[in-house]
Amino acid sequence: MHQTRIMFLSSDCGALSQTKMAQVGREAFEQTTVSQLPFSELELSKLAEEFGTPLYIIDERTLRTKVHKLKQGYSGYKGPVKIAYSIKTNFTPAVLKTFMSENTLFDLTSTGELYFYLRCGGKPENVIYTSVTETWEEFSEVLRSGIRLIVVGSSNGLSNLMGIAEKEGYNPKIMIRVDPEVGVKAEVRASRRNGRFGVPLSNNAGSLDCAAGLLRRIMASHLEFEGFHFHLGSQISDPACFLNALEKLEHFIAKMRREFPHLPVNIVDIGGGTPVNYGIRVPTPLEIGSMLEPRLNALAATLGSEFTLIVESGRYLSAEACVLLSRVLNTKNFGDQKVVFIDAGYHLLLDAVLLRQEYPQLIIPSCENEINEKIVLAGRLCDTYDTYPLSPASKVSGAEIGKLMAITHAGAYSIVFNMPFHCQTKPAIVMRKANGSYKCVRQHQTNEQLFEEEGGNLV
Repeated sequence: MHQTRIMFLSSDCGALSQTKMAQVGREAFEQTTVSQLPFSELELSKLAEEFGTPLYIIDERTLRTKVHKLKQGYSGYKGPVKIAYSIKTNFTPAVLKTFMSENTLFDLTSTGELYFYLRCGGKPENVIYTSVTETWEEFSEVLRSGIRLIVVGSSNGLSNLMGIAEKEGYNPKIMIRVDPEVGVKAEVRASRRNGRFGVPLSNNAGSLDCAAGLLRRIMASHLEFEGFHFHLGSQISDPACFLNALEKLEHFIAKMRREFPHLPVNIVDIGGGTPVNYGIRVPTPLEIGSMLEPRLNALAATLGSEFTLIVESGRYLSAEACVLLSRVLNTKNFGDQKVVFIDAGYHLLLDAVLLRQEYPQLIIPSCENEINEKIVLAGRLCDTYDTYPLSPASKVSGAEIGKLMAITHAGAYSIVFNMPFHCQTKPAIVMRKANGSYKCVRQHQTNEQLFEEEGGNLV
């Protein structure tokens, strides 16, 4: 894949400025040279002493840098570009407030996320609301909160939204979530034939759940049609799927404009999928953006207007900003194999077992000389599946009882999945602010707090 990608860039150099080409090359080089650890070993040792382990540590500056890099990746698109943070990835209030100060949009999917967002001071006009269940009650609460940009992905969902809007006198702007049904090379695919997310661009044998059917109903109503949204997957390794999706979308728009000559397309939201380097080379935002920009500009020219491009992200924006700090509690030796037990299990990093995600792990203090031993890294849970796969970037040589272990790239889909298996309490979260100071942004949960949360004082 990487060889194909290099060939694409070199053969299409004329479409890219020398500055952009230099940026692409520099970012690709940085992927292989930047340290996987955003904190010094001394910092981590002091934090472990003060707050104990396990402990999440988030770097504010990295969060901000990722927003800028993602937007920079699409700087060649001639229209406006906005970045939307998918709150499901990490809803820690300190993280939300950081992204709010960067003027990002927010992709919300539940009224619980909406509560967190508003409590953190978020503005309704910066929300893209994309429900999965699309119920009357949910849309009613969303519209009452002031949110006006809503994505629909089913005929029933559209009926509910139109019904509550008419009953209460709301006038939301509607986007249609489409499934382009393209091939996607990704860790998790979200586009497939008869998939659960969105509606197909094809007619689907006359089904009400198709893009044309939804669009006709919107155009016949008093509601405003705003544009299209699609999401192809997570950890996309080949950006060609975006090109295929945009081509299919353009053909669909051309077809519908024969029926609705003045069909507006003010927004095209290409969803997420920007991959994170967990130790294996992946396409960077600049590489992906450089591939997509000519297609996006051509689409805008065909439409006769420069639509707002929305690029969503959760994993890319948050993953690399966080370290899960743990401590080695025990070891067992079986000849050339060594089992290392740490105090963080999959209750704190569920993707390690769900997706067998290979998070980079680093021993602190690091071992200067590599020891030739096979390491099996295990969590503290009494569960056969509580083991961590090692990343190509992992450096676990010299793991001994009492040493620290930093699990990097832990900011996405980790804190949101914390669970009390074995009566495990939630760890504290500490943030290193942009000025270098540290602040505890979530207190360590006590056993008594967990007991009360589980109803212990109600019986």
